[in-house]
This record gives sequence, structure tokens and C-alpha cells, in this order.
Amino acid sequence: MMDGEARRERLLRARRRRGARRLVVIGLVAAAVTVGAVLATRGGAKRAPVTPPPRVTIDVSTSRARPAPLSLPDPLPARTVSVPILMYHRIDYLRASLPGITRRLTVDPADFAAQMRWLREHGFHTLTQLQLFDALERGARLPAKPILITFDDGYRDVFGKAMPVLARLHMRATAYIITDRISGPDPSFLTWGQLRGLEQRGIEIGSHTVHHYELTGLSDAAALEELTVSRRTLEQHLGRPVQWFAYPAGAENAHAAALVRRAGYVLAVTTHPGSTQNAQAPLELHRFEILDSTGVSGLAAILR
Repeated sequence: MMDGEARRERLLRARRRRGARRLVVIGLVAAAVTVGAVLATRGGAKRAPVTPPPRVTIDVSTSRARPAPLSLPDPLPARTVSVPILMYHRIDYLRASLPGITRRLTVDPADFAAQMRWLREHGFHTLTQLQLFDALERGARLPAKPILITFDDGYRDVFGKAMPVLARLHMRATAYIITDRISGPDPSFLTWGQLRGLEQRGIEIGSHTVHHYELTGLSDAAALEELTVSRRTLEQHLGRPVQWFAYPAGAENAHAAALVRRAGYVLAVTTHPGSTQNAQAPLELHRFEILDSTGVSGLAAILR
């Protein structure tokens, strides 16, 4: 028995030694492979080049395709919809030093927030431009109590003071931009980065010409340049069609509207008050101007 047990013990020790030697050999081989790879990388060894895995290229243009531009139907349909459009300019604090015209066009941020809350509490639904276009020209249904909120000129306080209120209340809007003032020396106006930020938070971008010249006082060539250059500039920076327009100073007539259509716009707003929008005049939509003196009670009176 003792001899058998001793023999088994010797066999177990021999197996352990062989296992240990195998582990040592495996470790040495792995180390050699690693060193070889490092030397090859440093040019210290002449090894066959390692073929890298194939590179996968993702075509982001297909996943983020640019939307197709809209076109107005011909003939225009005989249809009207009731959609009040509100026109704001500046959302800023009312200071005594402001010039009279600037103060008149400036709504205090607290007043603006109160007006937006009133709209929300009274069941109004803010529209996108596409929703309004589809309702006018394609007969699409609108939500109950539709309304469109717009800002003219492109002041920076739309980003800093109006947008947070709208985002908090999940409301949409449109900002009509004078393109010559974007990212310019005047800090009152929006930058390109802020314009993209507005779009990301539900505020669409439309054109308000390049220099804010009244179209009715320009030659056809000059008016078309204001219309097409501003639109092309916005589209190049934002990567999407820009087909919404606001007439500078509200100056428009049938001839100006024809030029706006020729420049590729499909909806344009005036400063004529009213809430009935006509599908046969999509480039002469009506708006209500909201001033420093309007307040919540004035807004309620307009919409009643």
C-alpha cells in the first residue's frame, strides 16, 4: 500500500511540473508575439504588413436628407381658414432711454410670458408654417384654436428671452430674419449659432430680406435680389428650404406679392390685421401687431 501511494504521489508531482512548464512556454510565446508586434510598429522588424479591417462609411446625407421645397398649387384653391397670426418684434425690458418707436415695438419679458401662458391656458395651439400651408393649400385639418406666433427682424432677445418661455410651454413660433444683420457688429441681433439654436427648440426661420428695404420702393431687379439673396443665405447656413417671408415695414401690394412668389416663397405675412387667411392670397396673410401696451387684456380682446 505504501509503495502504491508513493508511486501515485510521484506521478501527481510530475504532472504538476509538466503543467507548470506548459504555462511558462505559453507565456513566453505570448510575450514574443507582443514584442514582435511592437517592433513591427516601430519599424524594428520586417514583418508582413497587417491588413486593417475594412472602413465602414456612413452616408449621412441619406439619413438627414434635405427636405424638398414646397410649391404653390396652380390654380390656388378657393378656401379660407381662421388662424390669427401674432406679430412681435423685441422681447426686452422697457427702459426710459429707449427711442419711442423702439419702446412701442418692445414687449416686456414678463408681459410676453403672461401672454403665452394665457394662450396655453385658453386652449390655443401654436402652428408650424407647414401646418398653415397644408391647411390653406391642401385642405388639411387644424387643431382647435390654432394660432401662429411670429417675430420680425431677428433680435437676439428672441433667443435669450422669448425662446425659453416658448420651450417651457412647448409652443412653436417663426422668426423672420434680416440676413445682413446676422452675426454682425450690432449685438442686438442674432448670430448664426443662435439661429440654429432657435430651430432646435421649435422656432422656424423665415426671411425678412437682406437689408430691410421696403419692396414697394425698389425696382423689380433690386427687390428680387433682396428676396433671393436672403433666402439663399439662410438655406446655405441652415441646410433646409426657407420659404416663409415677412414684408419689411409691412409694405406690400399685388406686384410685390408676385415677386415674392417668383423668388420661391409660399407663405408671406403682412401687417394688415385680421384672422381670416385666404388660400388664394398665401403671400398676403394678415397679422395682429403686439405692442408694449397690449398686455394680456389686449391680447384677449384681439382674439375675442
